[in-house]
Amino acid sequence: WLILFALAMIIMMTFTMRAGSAYYYFYYYVERPELLPDYLLWQMIAYAAGAALAPVMTRYIDKAKLLMLLMSIVGTLSIAFYFVPKDMIWAMFTFNILISLSLGPKSPLTWSMYADTADYNEWKHGRRATAMTFSAATFAQKLGGSLGSAGMLWILAAIGYAAKQAQTGASQTGIALLQTVIPGLFALIAVGVTAFYKLTGEQLENIQQELKNR
Repeated sequence: WLILFALAMIIMMTFTMRAGSAYYYFYYYVERPELLPDYLLWQMIAYAAGAALAPVMTRYIDKAKLLMLLMSIVGTLSIAFYFVPKDMIWAMFTFNILISLSLGPKSPLTWSMYADTADYNEWKHGRRATAMTFSAATFAQKLGGSLGSAGMLWILAAIGYAAKQAQTGASQTGIALLQTVIPGLFALIAVGVTAFYKLTGEQLENIQQELKNR
C-alpha cells in the first residue's frame, strides 16, 4: 500500500506536468497556439482508449509488470519527444497519442492493485480497511497533482519565464523539457518504485483463495 501511495503520487505528477505545460509548449515553444485544442483532444481520447484496453492487457501480463512496461514506454517516448523539431507537428501529435495510450491504463491498474492490498491487509492482519486504503489513494493523487502543478510553476520561474512575452532560448528549452523529458523522468522513477511491489502472481492467488476459504 505504501508503494502504491508513492506510485500514485509520482504518476499524477507525470499527468499534471504534461497537461499543464502543453499550453506553454504550443504558445511559446512551437508558437502555434491554435493547435492546442486538438492536441489536448487527442490526448484525452488516447487516455480513454488506453484505460479501455487495460482489462485486455491484464489477461496476458501481471498488473505490476504491465505497469512497469507501460511507464517505461512513457519515459522513453517522452525523452525522445524532446528531439522533435518545432515544425514537425505530425510527430508531436504521434508522440502525444502514444504516450497517452501508455498512460491510460494507469488508473484501472492502480485501483485494482489497491484492492489487492486490501486483500493482503485482511489476510495478514484480519482488518480489510478498504475505505482507508481507497481514501488515502485519492489523497495521494491529489497530492501528486498539487506537487506537479507547483513544480511546473517553480521551474517556469527558475528559467525566467515571462507571461505574454517572447521567451529567451533558455526559457524555451525549459518549456520543452516540461512537456517532454521531465514527465518522462517521473515515469521512469515510477518504474523503479513499482519494482518493489511484490504482491503479484501466485502469492496473490493464494491469499485470495485463503480468504475465500476463511
